Amino acid sequence: MGRVRLRAMFFLGVLAMLAACATPPPSPQWSPQAGTTEAEYQPYLRTGTGTLVGEASLVNRAGAVVKASGRIVTLDPATTVGTEWWNKAGKTWAHRSEKPPSPAFAKARRTTRADANGRFKFSKVPPGKYYVSAEITWKVGNYNSVQGGVVGQVVEVRDGQTTEVVLSQPAE
Repeated sequence: MGRVRLRAMFFLGVLAMLAACATPPPSPQWSPQAGTTEAEYQPYLRTGTGTLVGEASLVNRAGAVVKASGRIVTLDPATTVGTEWWNKAGKTWAHRSEKPPSPAFAKARRTTRADANGRFKFSKVPPGKYYVSAEITWKVGNYNSVQGGVVGQVVEVRDGQTTEVVLSQPAE
């Protein structure tokens, strides 16, 4: 009975140490919103004639391509608020789901789902610069080891044109 108790205590100690190591970094602190930064979204809230098409994938450690099959792809205007979000949360795994307290950011965000081959399309996009990104992850083995991350980059969409993008590198 003594050995079982010692093993259990050891196991709980290891779990406590691992939990301490897995503590996520603190949440981003957002700049205060102003009327001017919210107004930057006005051109992005209308219907445009541009199209953005692309595909998203990552290469795993074994050298196999993992496609963004069925994953959500986001398109966010590269405004002052959008750029702050990208630098503080959008391109990082730890804060990928956090959003700034900007009603215009939420309203202007577009999403779509990648098909089985990791391809995606956004239609009727107004002209401008955008951050396009997708999360691609996979599990390794029978334990909780998630690999992958966020792929993304800045793109420029023009009225009446189709912009093509390949997301295959971790977002920078």
